Amino acid sequence: MLRFDIINKIISDNGFKKYLEIGVRDPRDCFNLINCEHKDSVDPGVEILENLAKYQYTSDDFFHKLERGELDKDPNFKWDLVFVDGLHLSDQVFRDVINSLNHLNPKGYIILHDCNPPEIFYAREDALVNGKMNAWNGTVWKALYKFRTDPTLDVCTVDTDWGCGIIRFSDVNYARPKIELDNPFYEYNKMAENRRRNLGLIRTDELNDWLEYRVRL
Repeated sequence: MLRFDIINKIISDNGFKKYLEIGVRDPRDCFNLINCEHKDSVDPGVEILENLAKYQYTSDDFFHKLERGELDKDPNFKWDLVFVDGLHLSDQVFRDVINSLNHLNPKGYIILHDCNPPEIFYAREDALVNGKMNAWNGTVWKALYKFRTDPTLDVCTVDTDWGCGIIRFSDVNYARPKIELDNPFYEYNKMAENRRRNLGLIRTDELNDWLEYRVRL
């Protein structure tokens, strides 16, 4: 099960119609594999020769233009599912999620890629090592950990494809217990001591139960 499998499952299970992908790069990697009636894509085109995204802006600029009424959408437009795979730095990911939450269907989902770096090397802040690109998850995990402490959100990480984070609004009747912020300096080794607790790590065979939590109760 890869990121597009998770996305397609959630879209299909909920009958979702509106999908947004932030950080497309090569659409063959994910965007083209998503089955949804209405799909939007955002990417500034820094990492690819031909930018095929519909909205060729940074995500910050995209949401700024959307809310100022400068795009071909209502400033209050909402998507059913947003996939965030842009710049892998926690401050940018945090902004991308906050902006996405402001434009998310109340029953919608946000999916984050690269939430579970297997070693500290993959969780470095710089993508390049000695001028060369290496596998890089960045500091996405820090943003996800911060959202894990938010009582208004349900957050988990599916242990597949570098860690696929799932965020949705909590149902007040079936809210999950939230973790306490006990890693205030966001230290990787402290996070890695208990990934299941800190990242809400679940196996792929636990995904259905997590998604159906409200129904089962």
